[in-house]
Amino acid sequence: MDGFERRTSIKKEKILNTSAALFQKDGIKKVSISKIAKEANVSQVTIYNYFESKEKLLHEVLVYYTNQMWEKYHKLIEEPISYEEKMKQLIFSEAQIVNDVHEEFSSYMMEQYKIPGNFIERLYQEKALPAMMQLVQQGRDEGFIDPAISDTAIFVYLQMFSDYLQKGDAIEQLVPLTEELMKLFFYGIAGKNDN
Repeated sequence: MDGFERRTSIKKEKILNTSAALFQKDGIKKVSISKIAKEANVSQVTIYNYFESKEKLLHEVLVYYTNQMWEKYHKLIEEPISYEEKMKQLIFSEAQIVNDVHEEFSSYMMEQYKIPGNFIERLYQEKALPAMMQLVQQGRDEGFIDPAISDTAIFVYLQMFSDYLQKGDAIEQLVPLTEELMKLFFYGIAGKNDN
């Protein structure tokens, strides 16, 4: 990568990072290209040259944001810490995201998730699901997950949850329950067994 390409890449990253922060905080409608340009310290023309429109920028922000979240989760899954500690951090992280992300941005993400073959679904199928199964195996190895529950059953359970997310009003129902649903998934209806 030459100097020009590197500078272009740095500017695009700054625009995406700034846009993601603004969309998460203020929603989509309230955030203008001029506001993004001012916060990112670039011209509006630069944003239009790189992304063409607010709609295309928003889509690229979704891809960027999803990749950032995936990297964060992947790093946690690879950490040399216990399954229980990973679960605590995942549950806390999910609850924090729900609290920190503007409802309008969350709704946009869920709308995009409903489109067949979308980026989020591909990331989930190709990367997140195998990583989750790796985490499940760690849970089995450490005695937190019943070894009698097959990978197939766990995969079906994950797929049911994924399919449910693609329904029209799922986000409104799930957002207030995020922490409870994470606990339910990882610890079951009986809850955590301390014995």
